[in-house]
Amino acid sequence: MRRFDMYIPEDMLDLLEYLDSHQKGVYLMANGSDLINRIQRRQVDAKTLVDLSGLSELNYVRKEDRIIRIGALTTVADIASSPVMDAHYDVFREVQAKFGGPSITNMATIGGNICAASSSEDFLPTLLVLDAFVRLRSKQGERIVRLEDFLKGKRMLDLRPNEILVETFFNEIDDDSACAFEKMGMRNSMIIAFVSSAVYVNVSKDSGVAREIRIAFNRVSGKIPARAKHTEDKLRGKKPSVQVIHESLLMLNSELQLSSDFRASRDYRTHVAGVLFRRALSKCLHRLTGVNVVV
Repeated sequence: MRRFDMYIPEDMLDLLEYLDSHQKGVYLMANGSDLINRIQRRQVDAKTLVDLSGLSELNYVRKEDRIIRIGALTTVADIASSPVMDAHYDVFREVQAKFGGPSITNMATIGGNICAASSSEDFLPTLLVLDAFVRLRSKQGERIVRLEDFLKGKRMLDLRPNEILVETFFNEIDDDSACAFEKMGMRNSMIIAFVSSAVYVNVSKDSGVAREIRIAFNRVSGKIPARAKHTEDKLRGKKPSVQVIHESLLMLNSELQLSSDFRASRDYRTHVAGVLFRRALSKCLHRLTGVNVVV
Protein backbone atom coordinates (compact mmCIF):
# COMPACT_ATOMS: atom_id res chain seq x y z
CA MET A 1 0.00 0.00 0.00
CA ARG A 2 1.19 3.51 -0.77
CA ARG A 3 2.24 5.76 2.09
CA PHE A 4 -0.08 8.52 3.26
CA ASP A 5 -0.41 10.95 6.13
CA MET A 6 -3.23 10.85 8.68
CA TYR A 7 -5.00 13.84 10.19
CA ILE A 8 -7.33 13.44 13.19
CA PRO A 9 -9.43 16.59 13.82
CA GLU A 10 -10.22 17.55 17.40
CA ASP A 11 -13.77 18.60 16.56
CA MET A 12 -15.97 19.78 13.69
CA LEU A 13 -14.53 23.31 13.70
CA ASP A 14 -10.99 21.91 13.49
CA LEU A 15 -12.06 19.68 10.60
CA LEU A 16 -13.67 22.50 8.62
CA GLU A 17 -10.66 24.75 9.11
CA TYR A 18 -8.33 21.98 7.98
CA LEU A 19 -10.39 21.28 4.84
CA ASP A 20 -10.48 24.97 4.03
CA SER A 21 -6.69 25.09 3.78
CA HIS A 22 -5.81 21.50 2.77
CA GLN A 23 -7.60 20.07 -0.24
CA LYS A 24 -5.24 18.43 -2.73
CA GLY A 25 -4.96 14.68 -2.19
CA VAL A 26 -7.12 14.80 0.96
CA TYR A 27 -9.71 12.05 1.50
CA LEU A 28 -12.22 11.81 4.32
CA MET A 29 -12.52 8.45 6.05
CA ALA A 30 -15.09 7.25 8.57
CA ASN A 31 -14.12 3.61 9.16
CA GLY A 32 -12.50 2.90 5.82
CA SER A 33 -14.51 -0.17 4.83
CA ASP A 34 -14.63 1.09 1.22
CA LEU A 35 -11.78 3.61 0.94
CA ILE A 36 -8.96 1.42 2.25
CA ASN A 37 -9.79 -1.27 -0.31
CA ARG A 38 -9.71 1.32 -3.08
CA ILE A 39 -6.34 2.59 -1.89
CA GLN A 40 -4.98 -0.97 -1.82
CA ARG A 41 -6.19 -1.48 -5.39
CA ARG A 42 -4.48 1.81 -6.36
CA GLN A 43 -7.78 3.32 -7.46
CA VAL A 44 -7.20 6.27 -5.11
CA ASP A 45 -3.97 8.24 -4.72
CA ALA A 46 -4.45 9.62 -1.23
CA LYS A 47 -1.83 11.96 0.20
CA THR A 48 -3.69 12.52 3.48
CA LEU A 49 -6.56 10.63 5.12
CA VAL A 50 -8.72 12.59 7.54
CA ASP A 51 -10.09 10.31 10.25
CA LEU A 52 -13.69 11.32 11.05
CA SER A 53 -14.44 8.47 13.46
CA GLY A 54 -14.05 10.66 16.54
CA LEU A 55 -16.77 13.12 15.51
CA SER A 56 -19.52 11.54 17.62
CA GLU A 57 -21.88 14.47 16.93
CA LEU A 58 -22.42 12.98 13.45
CA ASN A 59 -23.68 9.65 14.81
CA TYR A 60 -27.46 9.85 15.37
CA VAL A 61 -30.93 8.94 14.14
CA ARG A 62 -33.57 11.53 15.03
CA LYS A 63 -37.16 12.36 14.23
CA GLU A 64 -37.86 16.10 14.17
CA ASP A 65 -41.12 17.61 12.90
CA ARG A 66 -41.99 14.52 10.82
CA ILE A 67 -38.49 14.41 9.30
CA ILE A 68 -36.04 11.53 9.86
CA ARG A 69 -32.44 12.72 10.18
CA ILE A 70 -29.46 10.36 10.05
CA GLY A 71 -25.97 11.58 10.86
CA ALA A 72 -23.28 10.77 8.32
CA LEU A 73 -21.24 8.66 10.75
CA THR A 74 -24.16 6.46 11.83
CA THR A 75 -23.37 2.83 11.10
CA VAL A 76 -25.59 0.38 9.26
CA ALA A 77 -26.15 -1.55 12.50
CA ASP A 78 -27.00 1.57 14.51
CA ILE A 79 -29.58 2.68 11.95
CA ALA A 80 -31.32 -0.70 11.93
CA SER A 81 -31.41 -0.89 15.74
CA SER A 82 -32.43 2.72 16.43
CA PRO A 83 -35.72 3.06 18.36
CA VAL A 84 -36.67 5.80 15.87
CA MET A 85 -36.77 3.13 13.15
CA ASP A 86 -40.07 1.46 14.00
CA ALA A 87 -41.96 -0.98 11.75
CA HIS A 88 -42.49 1.76 9.14
CA TYR A 89 -38.74 1.60 8.50
CA ASP A 90 -38.22 -2.14 8.11
CA VAL A 91 -36.67 -1.25 4.75
CA PHE A 92 -33.48 -0.28 6.58
CA ARG A 93 -33.33 -3.69 8.24
CA GLU A 94 -33.80 -5.25 4.82
CA VAL A 95 -30.78 -3.29 3.61
CA GLN A 96 -28.78 -4.40 6.66
CA ALA A 97 -29.67 -8.06 6.11
CA LYS A 98 -28.16 -8.00 2.62
CA PHE A 99 -25.35 -5.53 3.38
CA GLY A 100 -22.82 -7.75 5.13
CA GLY A 101 -21.84 -9.47 8.34
CA PRO A 102 -21.47 -7.82 11.76
CA SER A 103 -17.86 -6.82 11.09
CA ILE A 104 -19.08 -4.71 8.16
CA THR A 105 -22.44 -3.42 9.44
CA ASN A 106 -20.83 -2.26 12.68
CA MET A 107 -18.25 -0.23 10.74
CA ALA A 108 -19.79 0.96 7.47
CA THR A 109 -21.55 4.33 7.73
CA ILE A 110 -24.41 5.79 5.77
CA GLY A 111 -22.27 8.79 4.86
CA GLY A 112 -19.58 6.55 3.45
CA ASN A 113 -22.18 4.57 1.51
CA ILE A 114 -23.60 7.74 -0.02
CA CYS A 115 -20.26 9.31 -0.87
CA ALA A 116 -18.92 6.12 -2.46
CA ALA A 117 -21.42 6.90 -5.25
CA SER A 118 -21.49 3.61 -7.10
CA SER A 119 -24.00 0.96 -8.09
CA SER A 120 -22.80 -1.33 -5.28
CA GLU A 121 -23.97 1.02 -2.49
CA ASP A 122 -27.12 -0.51 -0.97
CA PHE A 123 -28.50 2.54 0.81
CA LEU A 124 -28.73 4.68 -2.31
CA PRO A 125 -31.81 3.10 -3.98
CA THR A 126 -33.72 3.29 -0.69
CA LEU A 127 -32.75 6.90 -0.01
CA LEU A 128 -33.64 7.85 -3.58
CA VAL A 129 -37.19 6.49 -3.31
CA LEU A 130 -37.54 8.25 0.05
CA ASP A 131 -36.67 11.46 -1.85
CA ALA A 132 -33.83 12.14 0.58
CA PHE A 133 -31.70 15.26 0.87
CA VAL A 134 -28.15 15.68 2.13
CA ARG A 135 -26.82 18.50 4.30
CA LEU A 136 -23.31 19.68 3.53
CA ARG A 137 -21.14 21.89 5.72
CA SER A 138 -18.03 23.97 5.17
CA LYS A 139 -16.33 26.81 7.01
CA GLN A 140 -18.41 29.20 4.88
CA GLY A 141 -21.78 27.68 5.83
CA GLU A 142 -24.23 24.93 4.85
CA ARG A 143 -25.94 23.69 1.71
CA ILE A 144 -28.97 21.41 1.33
CA VAL A 145 -28.96 19.30 -1.84
CA ARG A 146 -31.44 16.68 -3.04
CA LEU A 147 -29.64 13.32 -3.06
CA GLU A 148 -30.63 12.75 -6.68
CA ASP A 149 -28.75 15.94 -7.63
CA PHE A 150 -25.84 15.22 -5.26
CA LEU A 151 -24.97 12.06 -7.22
CA LYS A 152 -23.30 13.24 -10.42
CA GLY A 153 -21.81 9.99 -11.69
CA LYS A 154 -19.73 7.04 -10.54
CA ARG A 155 -17.52 8.34 -7.70
CA MET A 156 -18.66 11.86 -8.62
CA LEU A 157 -20.53 14.14 -6.20
CA ASP A 158 -21.72 17.72 -5.93
CA LEU A 159 -19.32 18.09 -3.01
CA ARG A 160 -16.84 20.94 -2.87
CA PRO A 161 -13.27 20.22 -1.71
CA ASN A 162 -13.80 22.04 1.59
CA GLU A 163 -17.21 20.48 2.37
CA ILE A 164 -18.29 17.48 4.39
CA LEU A 165 -21.55 15.54 4.31
CA VAL A 166 -23.05 15.85 7.79
CA GLU A 167 -26.46 14.16 7.43
CA THR A 168 -29.14 12.80 5.16
CA PHE A 169 -32.82 13.39 5.85
CA PHE A 170 -36.25 12.56 4.43
CA ASN A 171 -39.93 12.87 5.30
CA GLU A 172 -41.29 10.23 7.63
CA ILE A 173 -43.05 7.17 6.24
CA ASP A 174 -46.65 7.61 7.37
CA ASP A 175 -49.47 5.09 7.74
CA ASP A 176 -50.50 5.48 4.08
CA SER A 177 -46.98 4.77 2.82
CA ALA A 178 -44.55 1.87 2.70
CA CYS A 179 -41.05 1.21 1.43
CA ALA A 180 -39.20 -2.02 0.63
CA PHE A 181 -35.78 -3.15 -0.63
CA GLU A 182 -34.70 -6.19 -2.65
CA LYS A 183 -31.27 -7.35 -3.79
CA MET A 184 -29.91 -10.28 -5.76
CA GLY A 185 -26.36 -11.49 -6.19
CA MET A 186 -24.29 -14.66 -6.05
CA ARG A 187 -24.98 -15.14 -2.31
CA ASN A 188 -27.66 -14.07 0.16
CA SER A 189 -25.44 -11.57 1.99
CA MET A 190 -22.06 -9.81 1.78
CA ILE A 191 -22.58 -9.45 -1.96
CA ILE A 192 -22.22 -6.96 -4.76
CA ALA A 193 -25.65 -7.02 -6.36
CA PHE A 194 -26.48 -8.04 -9.88
CA VAL A 195 -29.52 -5.86 -9.27
CA SER A 196 -30.92 -4.07 -6.24
CA SER A 197 -34.24 -2.24 -6.12
CA ALA A 198 -36.26 -0.10 -3.73
CA VAL A 199 -39.91 0.90 -3.98
CA TYR A 200 -41.87 3.55 -2.09
CA VAL A 201 -45.61 3.82 -2.48
CA ASN A 202 -48.31 6.02 -0.96
CA VAL A 203 -51.75 4.49 -1.41
CA SER A 204 -55.24 5.83 -0.84
CA LYS A 205 -56.86 3.44 1.62
CA ASP A 206 -60.29 4.26 0.20
CA SER A 207 -59.60 3.63 -3.48
CA GLY A 208 -56.35 1.68 -3.45
CA VAL A 209 -54.89 4.13 -5.96
CA ALA A 210 -51.15 4.80 -5.83
CA ARG A 211 -51.06 8.53 -5.16
CA GLU A 212 -47.27 8.44 -5.24
CA ILE A 213 -44.82 5.77 -6.28
CA ARG A 214 -41.05 5.88 -6.59
CA ILE A 215 -38.89 3.08 -7.99
CA ALA A 216 -35.09 2.94 -7.92
CA PHE A 217 -32.43 0.47 -8.99
CA ASN A 218 -28.71 0.27 -8.49
CA ARG A 219 -28.53 1.10 -12.20
CA VAL A 220 -31.09 2.37 -14.68
CA SER A 221 -29.03 3.73 -17.58
CA GLY A 222 -25.81 5.00 -16.01
CA LYS A 223 -23.37 3.57 -13.49
CA ILE A 224 -25.00 4.83 -10.29
CA PRO A 225 -28.35 4.18 -8.61
CA ALA A 226 -31.25 6.12 -10.10
CA ARG A 227 -35.02 6.20 -10.29
CA ALA A 228 -37.06 4.64 -13.09
CA LYS A 229 -39.20 7.74 -13.60
CA HIS A 230 -41.00 6.66 -16.77
CA THR A 231 -42.17 3.51 -15.03
CA GLU A 232 -43.24 5.57 -12.03
CA ASP A 233 -45.36 7.75 -14.33
CA LYS A 234 -47.01 4.62 -15.73
CA LEU A 235 -48.14 3.56 -12.24
CA ARG A 236 -48.85 6.86 -10.49
CA GLY A 237 -52.55 7.57 -10.09
CA LYS A 238 -53.57 3.98 -10.79
CA LYS A 239 -54.61 1.05 -8.64
CA PRO A 240 -52.00 -1.74 -8.88
CA SER A 241 -53.52 -4.65 -10.79
CA VAL A 242 -52.23 -7.49 -12.93
CA GLN A 243 -52.84 -5.47 -16.12
CA VAL A 244 -51.32 -2.26 -14.74
CA ILE A 245 -48.23 -4.09 -13.47
CA HIS A 246 -47.84 -5.88 -16.82
CA GLU A 247 -47.91 -2.55 -18.64
CA SER A 248 -45.45 -1.04 -16.19
CA LEU A 249 -43.02 -3.95 -16.72
CA LEU A 250 -43.06 -3.31 -20.46
CA MET A 251 -42.18 0.30 -19.72
CA LEU A 252 -39.48 -0.78 -17.27
CA ASN A 253 -37.89 -3.12 -19.82
CA SER A 254 -37.59 -0.25 -22.28
CA GLU A 255 -36.40 2.23 -19.64
CA LEU A 256 -33.60 0.07 -18.27
CA GLN A 257 -30.39 0.39 -20.27
CA LEU A 258 -28.20 -2.11 -18.49
CA SER A 259 -24.93 -3.69 -19.54
CA SER A 260 -23.32 -7.11 -19.32
CA ASP A 261 -20.21 -7.95 -17.31
CA PHE A 262 -18.51 -11.02 -15.83
CA ARG A 263 -21.23 -11.25 -13.13
CA ALA A 264 -24.38 -11.21 -15.27
CA SER A 265 -25.67 -10.46 -18.75
CA ARG A 266 -27.77 -7.45 -19.71
CA ASP A 267 -30.85 -9.61 -20.39
CA TYR A 268 -30.55 -11.40 -17.06
CA ARG A 269 -30.18 -8.14 -15.15
CA THR A 270 -33.25 -6.71 -16.88
CA HIS A 271 -35.32 -9.79 -16.05
CA VAL A 272 -34.15 -9.75 -12.42
CA ALA A 273 -34.97 -6.03 -12.15
CA GLY A 274 -38.59 -6.75 -13.05
CA VAL A 275 -38.79 -9.60 -10.52
CA LEU A 276 -37.28 -7.52 -7.71
CA PHE A 277 -39.56 -4.58 -8.51
CA ARG A 278 -42.63 -6.83 -8.22
CA ARG A 279 -41.36 -8.34 -4.97
CA ALA A 280 -40.67 -4.95 -3.41
CA LEU A 281 -44.05 -3.58 -4.51
CA SER A 282 -45.80 -6.69 -3.11
CA LYS A 283 -44.08 -6.17 0.24
CA CYS A 284 -45.17 -2.53 0.28
CA LEU A 285 -48.78 -3.45 -0.41
CA HIS A 286 -48.68 -6.16 2.27
CA ARG A 287 -47.37 -3.66 4.81
CA LEU A 288 -50.20 -1.28 3.97
CA THR A 289 -53.07 -3.80 3.82
CA GLY A 290 -51.92 -6.75 5.90
CA VAL A 291 -52.87 -8.95 2.96
CA ASN A 292 -50.39 -10.91 0.85
CA VAL A 293 -50.64 -9.24 -2.54
CA VAL A 294 -48.86 -10.80 -5.51
CA VAL A 295 -48.30 -8.39 -8.40
